[in-house]
Order: sequence, then C-alpha cells, then structure tokens
Amino acid sequence: MWQRVWGTAFTLSIVAVFVNFAAAETLQRAPSAQEQLQQHYDAARTFHVAGDYENAASEYRTFLSGALATIAKFRARNRDFTAAASLFEDALQADPNAAEVRYSYATLRLQQRKLQEARTLAEQAVHAAPGNPQTHALLGRIFFDLGDYQSARQHLEVAVVDAPNFEIGYLLAATYIRLHDLGRAKLLFDEMLKGLGDSPQLHIYFGLAYRYGDLRSLDPVEEFKKAITLDPKIPQAHYFLALACLQRDREAGFAEALPALEAELRINPEDARAHYLLGYIHLKKREQQHAEAALREAAKLDPNNPDPLVLLGQLYADNGRDAEAEPILRKAIELTTEPSRNSYQINRSHYVLARILLRSGRKVEAEKHLEISKDLRNSVRRSGTDDVAGAPELPDLSPHPEEVSRSTPLRPVPLGEQHTADGLTSGLKPAIADAYNNLGVIFATKKDFASAKDQFRAAAQWEPGLKTVDRNWGMAAFYAKQYAQAIKPLGRELEQHPDDVRVRAALGLSLFSLQNFAKVRETLTPIVAEVDKDPGLQYAYAVSLLKTGDYAVGMQRLRALEGITADSADLHILLGQAYADQEEYAPALEEYHKALALDARNPQLHFLTGLALIRQGNPAEASNELRQAIALRPDDVSSRYHLAFALIQMQQKEEARGLLEQVIRDDPEHATAYYELGKLQLERGELRDATANLEAGVKIDPEADYIHYQLAMAYRRSSRIGDAEREIKRYQELKNRRRGRDVSHQR
Repeated sequence: MWQRVWGTAFTLSIVAVFVNFAAAETLQRAPSAQEQLQQHYDAARTFHVAGDYENAASEYRTFLSGALATIAKFRARNRDFTAAASLFEDALQADPNAAEVRYSYATLRLQQRKLQEARTLAEQAVHAAPGNPQTHALLGRIFFDLGDYQSARQHLEVAVVDAPNFEIGYLLAATYIRLHDLGRAKLLFDEMLKGLGDSPQLHIYFGLAYRYGDLRSLDPVEEFKKAITLDPKIPQAHYFLALACLQRDREAGFAEALPALEAELRINPEDARAHYLLGYIHLKKREQQHAEAALREAAKLDPNNPDPLVLLGQLYADNGRDAEAEPILRKAIELTTEPSRNSYQINRSHYVLARILLRSGRKVEAEKHLEISKDLRNSVRRSGTDDVAGAPELPDLSPHPEEVSRSTPLRPVPLGEQHTADGLTSGLKPAIADAYNNLGVIFATKKDFASAKDQFRAAAQWEPGLKTVDRNWGMAAFYAKQYAQAIKPLGRELEQHPDDVRVRAALGLSLFSLQNFAKVRETLTPIVAEVDKDPGLQYAYAVSLLKTGDYAVGMQRLRALEGITADSADLHILLGQAYADQEEYAPALEEYHKALALDARNPQLHFLTGLALIRQGNPAEASNELRQAIALRPDDVSSRYHLAFALIQMQQKEEARGLLEQVIRDDPEHATAYYELGKLQLERGELRDATANLEAGVKIDPEADYIHYQLAMAYRRSSRIGDAEREIKRYQELKNRRRGRDVSHQR
C-alpha cells in the first residue's frame, strides 16, 4: 500500500513533521480551479441575460464561494488569519453547501488551534461529502488533538482505506498507541517499512510515537538507535535518543544521554535544545562549570525561551552570584507567558528571586514573589506533578503527537508567489463585485430588498468605483426601510449625480426617519417642485421646516396637506405639537381632539393632550387624559409623573405621592420626581426623607435651579445653615443664567 502511494523518492523533514499537502495541492490546481470559476461566472451571466434568474443566482453563488475561498487560502498562507477567516465566512454565506470551503476553513481553524470551531466545520464538511477521505482525515486529526482518540480512530480508518498516505497512516498508528492497541500500531509501522524502505527517518517517527505509549512494550530508545545505525549523522536522532533515555531511566540514563547529546552538537552545534538538555544534566550532576557554559549557549541561541534562564539563575544564586542571578531570573519571569510550562518550574525563579531580594533588604517586593511562588507550588500539587521544591523536572522538548498531527504552520508566501496571490486577488475583484451586484439586482427584482442591500454592499466593498453600486445599495436599503444604512451610499451617489431626483428624495426621507431635520431641509430644498407633488415628501419637508425654525412656512405646508389627507391622525398630532411648541394651547388641543376622533386608543395622543391641558391651566381635564394614557400604556413613566403633577395642582397629594414613588422605582434617574416628592415631604415635616430625595434630585440634575432652592429650604429647616447658604448661592447663579423654567415641562 505505501509503495503505491509514495514510490521510492520519499523524503522526510524532522523539523517540519508534515508538509501542508492541502496548500501545495491548491497551488498546483490553481489554473484548473480558475478555469472552473470562469465557467461558473460565464454561465451565471448567460442565465442572467436570458432571464433565468434562479440558475443565474445559483451560478453566481458558486462562483463567489469558490473565488472568495481561493483568496482566503492565499491570505491564510501569508498568515493573515483574520482576513482569511472573514473571506471563508463570506464564501459560506454565498454558498452554505460548499463542502470544500468548510474543509479549508476547518483547516485554518486547526492551524489556529481553535479546535472546537475546526471540529464543527469539519463535521459539517463530512456530512456534506461523506465519501471524501480528506474530510475524514481532517476530522480525525482534530479529534486527535482534542484527545478523543476513539472518534479520531473512526475517521482516520476511513481515510486510510480510501486514500492511504504516510501522514494519515502515521497519525492512525499514534492513535492506536494512545488507545493501547499496540498490535495495530506495529502492523501499520511494519507496512510502512515494507512500502517505503528501512529509512532512518521512519525510525525517528516510530520512536516519537512510542514515547507516548507503554514503555514496557514499546521502546523508543531502540528506534532512535536504529535510525543512528542507518545514518550516524542524521539530525536530531541523537537528541531524541538522549531525551528517550532520560524519560525511561531518569538520572540513570545520564551515562547514555550525555554522549548522545555531544554527538548531536557535533552534527548541529546550534541546536539550542541539545545545549539546554546538556546543561540540565550537568546541573543535576553538580558539574556547575559545564552546566553554566551549556545553559548560556542555549539562552544565546534561543533568547525568547525562559527555560535556560530558569536553570542559569538558580545556578548563579546557589553560588552566591546574586548580581548576575537577579536580571536573569527577572528575564525568565518576563518570558514565561504560560506559568504551567515545564510543570510550573517558573515558581523556582520567583522563590530564588525572593531570597535575593530579602538578602538585599527589599522585603516588600520579596514578599510579592514569595506569594507568587506559593500559588504556583499549589498549582503543581493540584496537577499531581512531583518535585515541588527541588530542581525542575526533565524538560519535554520533543514534538508531541498533537504537534505531529498538525500540518506545518503556514509559511509566509515567497515573494514571487505573493505577486501571484496579489495578482489573483486583483484579477478576481471586478468579477466578484459584478457577481454581488448582479445578485443584488436579482433579489431586488423579487422585492427582497434586505437581501439585495447586502449584495450591493458587498459589491461596493470589493469595487467601490463600480458604476451604479452606491445607487443600488442605497435604494435597496431605503426600500427595505433600513434608513440608517441608506444614508451614506445615497449621499455618495448624490454627490456624483446631484440631479438624480429619486436619490435625493430617498435620501431626504431616510434622513427624516432619523430626525436629522436640518439635513432633510438641505436635501429637499433643491427639488421643492417635486416635493409639492408627493404628500410624503411634503410632509417630511414641512416638519423639517418647523423643526428648524421656519414656523410659518412649515405650518402653511402642513395646512395644505390637511386638505389632501384630512383623515390622518398623524397629521393632526403634528399640527398640535407645532402649536404647543409655540405655546398656542387652544389650537393645539383642537388638533389633538381631531386626532382623537380618528385614533382614540393612541396612548401618546392622550399624553400630549393631557400635557397641553396642564400647560393651559386645566389640571382636572388633564388628569382624565393622563389616566387614559396610563390605562392604554401602564408602564409609561412620563404619563404617571404628569398625572402626579396635575393631582398636586388639584390638592390630591396622597395619590400624587404614591405615583411619584412608583415613578422613582421605575426610573431612579427621574430628577423632577425626586423634587416633587421632596416638596410634598417637606410640607408634611418629613425633613430627613425630603432632604434625601432633594439631594438625589440635585445629584441627578445639578443644573436644576429649582431643586437647589427647595434643598436650601430643607437644610434651613434642619438648621444646616451653611449647607442652606451654599444651595441658595448655587440657585441664584443658575437662576441668573436661566429664568422662568416651568417644572411641568420636565421629563
């Protein structure tokens, strides 16, 4: 089986355990993949021209999904994972059934170590294409990394039967070892040897896999020795042999590990791991001069690794070299981003640094590091690791099966390939934008304006200069009643085409929905003749004139509308509000009553009528309207507050008090409710409660002069003369700035 797959030209890199076959295949298939994209795009346009919108939309979606996924793969290869993920999401949005896209996206999430997301995507890919061995292999790898070896076995066995290769077979063997099924693991390894030949690389792989099995049944030491016998100069085999000896025999393995490490360094003198492990052994043997040299070299070769510094700092401190130890220990602590690294060994650095600080009289900082060390030792105990107080345990620097199972992290795209990727992206942009735009047109034809808007927006993101895209986007958002999203594209379109009446009208109405009355007036004024022909535009324009201070013209236009839409309650409400804003309460009430005749169950209308009656000085009738507003909308705080205000005018203060307490419970930030309640309590001699409520009101609204005045009265009656004078002074300052404020206008 293995001979058939690989032939005799098989080579293997130990540093990069697996080549990213998926990415390589993508590059090799790029021409045919682009041809397929072109076919889908051409078919979509043909269907579209023929009026076959259903097939056109299907082909556009297939094209978009493939094009976006292709660009996403290039972005991922250049380690732009955020952009790649966003592109994969868009590709799935275009075609949710694209199994290949889910497979590629799952691969990206695996490389990012987002395993649960990778699992979900891979399971969806398997469900969509159950006969694809690649998806089973990917899902098996993900389950392996999640530690679910039974599930990993299930999918890897499917993959290895349908598409056998070394990567899948090796991972399956490692899975068998984790499941203690050593017989099947050996069978797979024996088959690899027969098919691929007896190579030193294979024995290294076997040794790495055996390290995670039962050492009584599987001996990685023998496998590494076989590799060295076949090729004495093969890189890393001696290092792995040393590590395996230490794992199997602990300190008894030093005699065999030392010459192996020395041999490794003769082959690869810049192997930081070998120097570190050599330093570790010399330190354990109390050969401090040799330990220092090896650890210093390891730190030099791998300056971002805290492990050599942990041991080196310990060595210096044990020999009274505190001045050298302190900066090294601090650097080790700084570099240790994951405290659990090597069985929480960084706790030793905190402890040793604390001892140095104590010796130099820096007690406060020393205690901080002692506390951290104590917490880390407790974490060691909870994790079940031995050697809490002694030197760090044997470091584990060989690849774990989780690492073996992964594809190699995506390498940056070489310069020439980057040009290809950029060229591909630039080449696809116009077609992607056109496909989105045409999909938007198809959705708009079906009156699905919300979906159309999303397609036009995507088209604009890919090709902002695409002709008509802003107009399409803005009008679709407008017709979908998503006015806030319509404003920017319509605004850009109007800048380019100021004579487009439809765009100007849609923009004006969108701005009106957001109550940007000044902009509505500015937008619609150039087309007043068109506004006069459309009641909707005339209404928006008239209201905007009113709201921006042109009261006479605004009212004239509203009155003109009244002749066209006399049965509109909204129009009468608006007229009533316009009169009320000018403090013309009699005509305001006349308009409100006309509106009530058309819409008697409108709670806001009853509220506005009650408010106008209060301001007209008729609290009794106001209370009736406000009670109806509350009956129709029981949770309306404003109606309850103003009913309480009307009742106070009618001397029905007990009911008013209860209503004010309800208002404060429902809206603790209602400053004027605290004020009115405080006044009532002050009248009854409840000084403590009155003061508390008035203080709350001042805190919420410190600019309210009338609350400061009433609080001054409360302080004076409580003999707090200094506080009273302060509040009176503040009241006078505010009063000078703002006179004649009507409490009934509040909230």
